[in-house]
This record gives sequence, structure tokens and C-alpha cells, in this order.
Amino acid sequence: MTDLVQSAYLLGRTIGKLAPPYGGSDQAFGATRLDKNQIENGDFSHCTFVNISFKEVTLRNSSFLNCVYIGCYFRRADLVNSKFIGCKFIDCNFNHIAIRSCDFRHSTFHACQLPFSELRHSLPSEPNLREELARNLSLESSRLGLSTEARHYRMTEIRAREAHLKAAIMSESKWYKEHFDLFARASAFIQLALSLVNRWLWGYGERAWVLIRNLILLGAVIFPLIFWMFREGFVHATRSEIGLLDTFFFSLQNILPTGVQSEITAVAPVARLAAGLEGFLGVVAIALFASYVFRWSLHR
Repeated sequence: MTDLVQSAYLLGRTIGKLAPPYGGSDQAFGATRLDKNQIENGDFSHCTFVNISFKEVTLRNSSFLNCVYIGCYFRRADLVNSKFIGCKFIDCNFNHIAIRSCDFRHSTFHACQLPFSELRHSLPSEPNLREELARNLSLESSRLGLSTEARHYRMTEIRAREAHLKAAIMSESKWYKEHFDLFARASAFIQLALSLVNRWLWGYGERAWVLIRNLILLGAVIFPLIFWMFREGFVHATRSEIGLLDTFFFSLQNILPTGVQSEITAVAPVARLAAGLEGFLGVVAIALFASYVFRWSLHR
């Protein structure tokens, strides 16, 4: 974020001093060291904090509404039962921070992120708000090269979205009843179904073992059984009968370039269609797995 944009958060705000009793409204605070202080029952609204050191600070039972933090230092700070509603955190340091029973609804982060292990129990209870915050932190974690953190937040975002869609379909609250009519609920149902299919097929692209599991299931179980059910549509190179072992080797040959050679050939339209579908799924699976490996190697 440019200095010009950052300075915009200072316009119209008078210079304040951070001292007990901690509080303020429409004020700007800058270049202050609060290291190892105990801040309790603080109450700030529409304030800007620039280059403030909160190192090893214990912040308890405090409220921050629509505040902006620019270049602030929260290393080893302990945030307890505090609210950060609609706040913006820009280029801040949260190394080794501790977060307990806090509220970060509608807050956003730029060029910084909170450790997932600390924030996970303080994420918003509302699924749509949880999705919004997790998406922001996933993107910022990825930009910072924190691939594991990004993955945790990404999975949290997806689960929150599914919970949000399910609540919309079921009209679980007055808010969902007011914001989702019949058409919107039908759309939510389709989106949820696609998300669940995505989860089952390849784990949202985040779990390679799910893709491998399903590929094995398709190539070693499902398609061999399908081919065996339609064995009349195959011909064998040396004999007339088609066994389950023949269809097994044909499936392995068809779904992946394993080097396995089968002695049967699909000749009937249904058999050829099934073989074509399996071959297509094999190509898709290889492409998805290659994408996963590429992203993994990129963020090692």
C-alpha cells in the first residue's frame, strides 16, 4: 500500500496520546512504545495507529471500532477478550502473538496475517463472516509465502462457505429468510452440491491423497466392474470369454499410462463410450495432480 493511501487514514483526525485511561475517537496515534504494558478496558473508535509498538503488551477487555493499524508491532502481544470490529491492519507484525476470545468481524489485513493456530478459535461464528475473514487471510498468507497458513485458511473458508450455503438452503435464521428467496436458495443448493462434489473428487485441490484415492477407486474397482457388466461389448485377442481380471487390466491401461497391456478391445458403442469416459477422467486426474505438485513446489 502506497504512502499516499496510508496517509489518507490520518486526514481529519487529531493527534492523540496513548495513556491511561486508554480510549479515543477520531484520533491518530503515532510512534509510541507501549512495550509490556497492561491495557484494560480500552475503548477506541475511528482511530489510526501508526508505528505503535505493542510488543509483549497484554490487551484485555478492550474495544476497537473501525480503527486502522499501519506498521504496528504486536510481537508476543497477548490479546484477551477484545474486539476489533471493522479494523484494517496494514503491514503489521504479529509474530508469536496470543489470541484468546477475541472478535475480528469485518476486519481486513494487507501485507500481514494472523497465525491460524491462534485465530482459529476467535473466528466469527457467522459462516458468511468467517468465510470473508478466512478468504482475506488466505490470500495474504499466500502473498507472504506462507503456504501452510494459506491452506489452513483456504480450507476454513471453504467449510464456512458450505455452512453458509446450507444455512441459506434451510433458512436457518431470519436473516437467511430475508436475504434468500426461493431462486437464491435453489442457486445456493447448486453451489453447495458442486462444492461437495469438488470435495469428494479431489479435496478442493488441496488434498492430493483424495485425488489418488479416487483415481485408484475408479481404475481398480468401479470401471473394471462396469466393463465386466458390459463384457459382451469387448473382444478378446485369443479367446471368447471376458473375465473380471481382463477388464481390470483394460481399465489400468485405459485410465493411466502405466505400461499395462490388455488383451481385450472395446467394440460396442456402450463399451467404447465407457472407455472414453475413463480415459478422459484419467487425463483430468493427471492434470489436477500436476497442478497440485506445481503449486506445492512453488511454495516450498
